Amino acid sequence: AVQLLRNDRNLGKAASLWRGAQLALASGVDAVVTLDGDGQHAPEDIPRLIAAARQNPGSIVIGARLADRSAIPKLRYFANRAAVFWLSWACGQRLDDSQSGFRVYPAELFRKVSISHDRQHGFGFESEILIEAARFGHRCAMVPISALYRAGARVSYYRHLDTLRIIRMVAWKLLSRGLYPQGFYRAFFRPAPRT
Repeated sequence: AVQLLRNDRNLGKAASLWRGAQLALASGVDAVVTLDGDGQHAPEDIPRLIAAARQNPGSIVIGARLADRSAIPKLRYFANRAAVFWLSWACGQRLDDSQSGFRVYPAELFRKVSISHDRQHGFGFESEILIEAARFGHRCAMVPISALYRAGARVSYYRHLDTLRIIRMVAWKLLSRGLYPQGFYRAFFRPAPRT
């Protein structure tokens, strides 16, 4: 059975994710699975992400699109690498793909965090929730997936202005924590825990 949620108007990605998560929580779920609507993610990989979530309770599981780097357009790849550096620092843990929308979130995370989810915060929501989750002690686990760039797929709604908003948010999070040197150390010098 599927319950389809449709917004009367475009509320943005953050509001749609938040609305879906709240409905799922009201249904008593243990986890919330998200994937982007632009066809980049194979739904057939959902069981792999759920298995990783079971092996890493309380972690956010991210489908890291690095299984075949040659399939990723070069500009997107370099933008992703830059985002990974800054978000790894802000989260205090090494990430492989901070921009993938293919994730499994522990349900309790949506009860703990308070993140703006209006239209202006659309694409920044997924970056900010990683930072806020880390503050509550949630780790991230990565599952390698392929990046799918199909001919004729729906064009992403992501715009350069979204990049600037994410940069501003991450910079503010780091500055508000005195540049968070512990996070830099944990992300780039401390060995990652074995999962």
